[in-house]
Amino acid sequence: MSALSRFRSWLVSVEFAVTATAVVVALAAGGALAFSHVAVERDAFAVVMLAGVAVPNVYTDSWMETVDSHLAGVAWALVACVAVVACYLLVATGVRSVAGEPAGTVTGFVLTWLLALVASRTAT
Repeated sequence: MSALSRFRSWLVSVEFAVTATAVVVALAAGGALAFSHVAVERDAFAVVMLAGVAVPNVYTDSWMETVDSHLAGVAWALVACVAVVACYLLVATGVRSVAGEPAGTVTGFVLTWLLALVASRTAT
């Protein structure tokens, strides 16, 4: 199987639908946070990375066999992005209120990614 045929088959796969949805949501959420006065500027980067990279990673790690239609993949990606962003904002804000700025962002990012993987493996 050539690289071009593998790429074409990936473009029509559920994995592509999940990845494309996650990237669009990540860019929208990161842009919204970047232009808000509430969040710290590092939050936008963390949200883009979590929603755009962690969500497709969690999908390929645990949900590839379970979610088998494009519509279900898009819905799964939307729900997962909302859950990951909400978890990050809650954890980062909580840690930031106790330990300060750099610790809040780093702890929120790492803990959210790990919680997403653990929750995903537990649910499947």
